[in-house]
Amino acid sequence: MSQQYDAVVVGGGHNGLVAAFYLARAGLRTVVLERRDVVGGACVTEEFAPGFHASSGAYVLSMLREQIWQDFRLAERGLEVDPAGPALHLFDDGQHLLVHEEEAAMRAEIARFSAADADAFPRFEAWLASVAALITPMMDVTPPDLTTRSVRELPNLLRLGARGARFRSRVDDALFAFATSATQLLDEWFESDHLKAAFGWHAINDSLSGPSTPGTAYVLLHDHAAEDPEGGIRSWGFVRGGIGRVTALLAEAARDAGAEIRTGVEVEQVLAQEGRVSGVALAGGGVVHAPVVLSNADPKRTYLELVEPALLPERLLASVRAYRCEGTSVKVTLGVSELPRIALDALDPGAGVVGDFHRGIMEISGTLADLDRQQSQARAGIPAQAPHIELCIPTVHDSSLSPEGTHVVTIDLNSQPYRLSGGRDWDAIKEQVADDAIARIGRHFPNLPGSILHREVLSPLDLERRFNMTGGHALHGEMSFDQLFTLRPVRGHADYRTPLPGLYLCGAGTHPGGGVTGANGRNCAREVVRDRGGVGGKLRALVGARG
Repeated sequence: MSQQYDAVVVGGGHNGLVAAFYLARAGLRTVVLERRDVVGGACVTEEFAPGFHASSGAYVLSMLREQIWQDFRLAERGLEVDPAGPALHLFDDGQHLLVHEEEAAMRAEIARFSAADADAFPRFEAWLASVAALITPMMDVTPPDLTTRSVRELPNLLRLGARGARFRSRVDDALFAFATSATQLLDEWFESDHLKAAFGWHAINDSLSGPSTPGTAYVLLHDHAAEDPEGGIRSWGFVRGGIGRVTALLAEAARDAGAEIRTGVEVEQVLAQEGRVSGVALAGGGVVHAPVVLSNADPKRTYLELVEPALLPERLLASVRAYRCEGTSVKVTLGVSELPRIALDALDPGAGVVGDFHRGIMEISGTLADLDRQQSQARAGIPAQAPHIELCIPTVHDSSLSPEGTHVVTIDLNSQPYRLSGGRDWDAIKEQVADDAIARIGRHFPNLPGSILHREVLSPLDLERRFNMTGGHALHGEMSFDQLFTLRPVRGHADYRTPLPGLYLCGAGTHPGGGVTGANGRNCAREVVRDRGGVGGKLRALVGARG
């Protein structure tokens, strides 16, 4: 059986759904093909035990673009997000630091470690906001091709240059953030190892690099500030109904715009005739014809598995093979009979912490130097011992996610390499890795190990299997300077187009990278419409002007 469409979107992750909405709204007959029986990609909420529901991939929302909120009418559709905070950092030496929303409380907390750092903190947040004011709007533009002589690129290059001139006082700061390490950046601002660790652990998220690796400062900035120039380091939220509520509403809006969404349909190959895309072949038989295909899959899976190698330049294939895309996280989800109770001697009972910390994100960590050592182990193929642990309790915000009187605890273990050395196998060791992590968490929350009713452990290999993400990498590739903006996924191919006419990339392996932003899908759809509709036309206006 074959069908004809104007555009096919491969994969129903959030970026694919965003792209489908804009294409359909622009008048293209669009179909989304999702291999699983649920849309959302790694942005889903699933039942992992009877009555217990958890966000099995992404689990907090922070960077969804404002234009998408408006165009999809997400608030009107009922999307509710509770602020995540305060964040409690527990250190291996027994110290703790609570990252407050309120500045005075935050400064008082920091002052327990360093009066100088307490004074520096507001200036640091202002610096982050200043750099974010330059970088954040770039999320919504198509990266220019700096090597082309095409007149088509001239307006975008001029706008980019004008923005750099307007914010030239911030350009040096932005370049410094791209090039330096998180350790060096934080060393310039603070003296307390505890404070630096509380802010700097983000730099190793979904990466094999340690915080002392050049380029990791931008990862810290991306995680902390890219979503809101005013948000500083504390802008995160829990979605009522789980993160899958976001993609369910994106799908609803896409259908309302006219897109068709089909689940349980796996794309096996992108088809081409006479040197351009002609549609896709489905696993198990069947063809869907379309002159345009958008792949929401990661770049490696798209270029190396879905497209015939003869249709692509060997130089591109070599660059994609070298593209770094290996996940480093083990995800443990628990159903528990009671809230974790912290060891009270670790906290000042008068600080009001005991009643607040369950609503935020909790981190268990050592120093930045410890994180460097753990990442070094991971690069050697060894799951790090005593790695950085992040945990949160979404049921504090939404009790409907688990049976009455119970809770869900989401745990993320860092420095857990996709590729293991020494002949080890993730299927054989993942439960022991989870056991060790839970025992460590139990030293801070003594009642947690005994309260566990159910658990699910997802290794990087499991994440690859479940979500079809190469290497189990949630961001579809590392967010280092050499894999960002005009270099993402590879140099010369950052404008969402591919060398195969009619094939586009719209997933997190494109600019601006990972996170639940929707910017990748929106930007890609804009380029598709631009290629089909003409500059200045009605179709282009429906998805916004380029750049």
